[in-house]
Amino acid sequence: KRPPGREAFPGDVFYLHSRLLERAARVNEEYVERFTNGEVKGKTGSLTALPIIETQAGDVSAFVPTNVISITDGQIFLQTE
Repeated sequence: KRPPGREAFPGDVFYLHSRLLERAARVNEEYVERFTNGEVKGKTGSLTALPIIETQAGDVSAFVPTNVISITDGQIFLQTE
């Protein structure tokens, strides 16, 4: 069981956000070699990850949105109105 952190979130939720985003955008050598049928060897790659956060009442100052904003390079804010 994980100890509580801020606002009843587990203490490691912010670490987990960064790990998920890093893993979403990393391609290892084995995958590149397998995907290219052996034509490309010893190379890695990267992808663009687009994390989507839904906020309550448009509040981007909560802990989870601000954490994801601090990890990512840019943001696009969409509103329902």
